[in-house]
Amino acid sequence: MLPLVGLAASFLPEIIKVVAGDKAGHVAGTVAEAVSQIAGTDDPAAAQRKLAADPAAAMALQQRLAEIALEATKAQNAEADQRRQDDLAALRASFENTAGARTNLLGLVSAHSPIAYGAPAVSVIVTIGFFVTLIVLVRGGMTGVSSETINIVNIAVGVLGTAFATVVNFRQNSRFLDTLQNAQTQHRESASSALEAITTVARSAVSAAQAPREPQPAPAAPVRRADTFDRCVAVVLAQEGGFSEDPADRGGATNFGITLATLRDWRNAEVSASDVHALTRAEATEIYRARYWIPARCGDLGPGVDLMVFDFGVNAGPATAVKHLQRALGVTDDGSIGPKTMAALQAATPRELIGQLAEARLAYYRGLADFERYGRGWTNRTQRVLAAALAMMS
Repeated sequence: MLPLVGLAASFLPEIIKVVAGDKAGHVAGTVAEAVSQIAGTDDPAAAQRKLAADPAAAMALQQRLAEIALEATKAQNAEADQRRQDDLAALRASFENTAGARTNLLGLVSAHSPIAYGAPAVSVIVTIGFFVTLIVLVRGGMTGVSSETINIVNIAVGVLGTAFATVVNFRQNSRFLDTLQNAQTQHRESASSALEAITTVARSAVSAAQAPREPQPAPAAPVRRADTFDRCVAVVLAQEGGFSEDPADRGGATNFGITLATLRDWRNAEVSASDVHALTRAEATEIYRARYWIPARCGDLGPGVDLMVFDFGVNAGPATAVKHLQRALGVTDDGSIGPKTMAALQAATPRELIGQLAEARLAYYRGLADFERYGRGWTNRTQRVLAAALAMMS
């Protein structure tokens, strides 16, 4: 239960004071039950994760805790006020008895009754007798007196002292009762004001929890490069052309640059040359996006560089294109673009990098066995893509 109460305090810190002021411990149980009901679990860690992930549940918990705090504060202050009322009632009865005695005494004085002067006369006699006896004793007036007489005198002095103390205490208690009555009245008024203030604060907490919160601005989306896929794929499709089925081409039937093997793998089903012929431009575009553009992270490379890597990847494979990019940047050519490759890319000059990629691509083609047959076409394609990339960069 205590961990759930601690979790509740993180949403409404004032609840701790209310729980501490509840000697019976009922408020702590109510708070723990509220947390478990709203979070849907008794496990503090799971409840914390639930409330952190669900703002609506967190706000509902704050509202419920504010209501619990208000109810508990009212009950605690009502109990304290009742105790003060009982104390004040007892004091009031005592005051009324004292006031009644004073009223009776004043009535006797007004009627010139000898009884009214009895108490003052006794007080005066006791006081004078006490001091006279004290003076006599101090001056040695008991010299030559027998021990029995001295004992009697000591008893008399003790009685006079007690009587004198009673007279003094009566006067002091009378003034004290007057002061206490005024203090109790002021305390009651202060307690009433405090109760009203606490109730107002608790009500404000409930109102704040129930009030609709101002919409928070959505977190700014990370700045990303403009997606130039549509422009790049248009250049690729223009280079690849339409349907062809060259017996010398190891790829066999091809349409929009998509070979029969690539289409079979994409559809995960057997396809024929007629299926390749029926391939739509839209489906070919999606194949290029999923199989070449995204694996090479072309969308993060910047205008011009993205086209050079993308088109080379279509022709030679995404991993091969990325390795040539990494070699041009002077980083490890593992075929996967990571933080080091991106950092080197940010430091590179795009125009120079595009030129280096074109030269590396041509060098790659010259090392292939089919260069004599397809070298002219590969070279022309590289030059056209280079010009398009430089245009995109501008």
